[in-house]
Amino acid sequence: MTFFFSLKEHLQYLLFCLAILCSGNAVADHSVEHLPEPVRKILAKHKLPNESLSIYIQEHNSSDPLVALNIDTPRNPASVMKLLPTYAGLEILGPDYTWETHIHLDGTLNNGTLDGNLIIEGRGDPFLVRETFWHLLFTLRNRGIQHINGDLLIDDEYFEDEKGSPADFDNKPYRVYNTFPDAALLNFRAHQFHFIPMDNGLHIYADPPASNLQIRNKVKLVTGACKGMHRQLKFNVLKQGSLTTVSFSGNYPRRCGNQELLRAVMPNDDYIFGVFKALWQDMGGTITGNIGHTTVDADRPFYVVHSKPLSEIITYINKFSNNVMTRQLLLTIGGEYLNTVGSKTAGREAIAAWLQRIGIPAPELVIENGSGLSRSARISARTLSMLLLNALRSPYQPEFFSSLPLVGVDGTVRKRLNGIIPPGSARIKTGIIDNVRSMAGYVKSKNNKNYIIVSLQNHKGIQNTTGTLVQDEILKWLYMQ
Repeated sequence: MTFFFSLKEHLQYLLFCLAILCSGNAVADHSVEHLPEPVRKILAKHKLPNESLSIYIQEHNSSDPLVALNIDTPRNPASVMKLLPTYAGLEILGPDYTWETHIHLDGTLNNGTLDGNLIIEGRGDPFLVRETFWHLLFTLRNRGIQHINGDLLIDDEYFEDEKGSPADFDNKPYRVYNTFPDAALLNFRAHQFHFIPMDNGLHIYADPPASNLQIRNKVKLVTGACKGMHRQLKFNVLKQGSLTTVSFSGNYPRRCGNQELLRAVMPNDDYIFGVFKALWQDMGGTITGNIGHTTVDADRPFYVVHSKPLSEIITYINKFSNNVMTRQLLLTIGGEYLNTVGSKTAGREAIAAWLQRIGIPAPELVIENGSGLSRSARISARTLSMLLLNALRSPYQPEFFSSLPLVGVDGTVRKRLNGIIPPGSARIKTGIIDNVRSMAGYVKSKNNKNYIIVSLQNHKGIQNTTGTLVQDEILKWLYMQ
């Protein structure tokens, strides 16, 4: 979806900026009657109060909104909040920004043996995944290291430690979306557990492998219909010292075939060491020590791993709504902008200063962790609309646009409105947690009109079918304009 702007459109945009950016009250709320009729019907049918919905729709070349309702009401945006750190990241860090992971040798290397410790200095890479880590170890082997007579030490001081527990949000500590950020985060701390029916029972294995992870398989392979895939299985995690044991029990219908379950069951240090040792030994290497921590002073690392550029990272974030990657980005923005240890406080300060610089007041804004996985996060439809409009004229507009999910095509909205509006007619970031349903982005109508759209709805139970119905009706109506 490509947008072109004439001189007239740019002048209209400048007039709009003068109106909306310089005066917080320049754009007033419309009445409920301005809402699309299908939306009004859904609100009435399900007895949803008009006050539960904030909506802002504006054509790009107009200085007046098409629809504006409750636009200054602070709302929980859920994952729509990700638009703020991803766009801020482009503007503050630049689309070519990369993270580095440094490898240091604390000892002497002679004839393939490192007498001393191997140090991994993490600098916040949000996408240090299994494949990249395997290649890192492969490179170390080919640079002459085979035996490590020492420990694996981690330096993760680049980020401030996160307080609390992954269970704090919804009491589901093993769900990968609850993973905490870490300067030396590896593979989101995730294991993919594979369930494979075989002649002698159900085979279970974990990917990536970890030397300190044990699977206890008590599952009975049974006949009958597959109901809920692996949901009939019981899942238990027990940590004893450095060993983590994951137990599976219950019945598994053979008809379910091969299935997978993604979970984060180990602390980050144990995860790094277990995966390192398993992959290292698989390459023929050895390590005699254990996991530990240190702070690196050396300026010349033995090896440096560069991440994917930020322009690709924000695509993973927005299209697939990756929470921990967003949290890593917020900490990075704070650390780089303020030249300090990356923290949520620094990230919030950096984004607040950037918003002020580009003329977006956002007095209602509350950033908790940047991902939207929060009960306290708040933003208004007005602020989001100004952000989307500003992005249209940014030199990084192509990178930002490309990161947004295409309705009916990819990401979290790949199955939305299939066969109802043409695939790719809308680039929309959506959000959903308990009592929140939200979306924001851009729509190109059948008459080639370009719109921004923000819809934030907070109400008990709105995360269920009703909130999606409201969104779909808005998008269908807007496409027809």
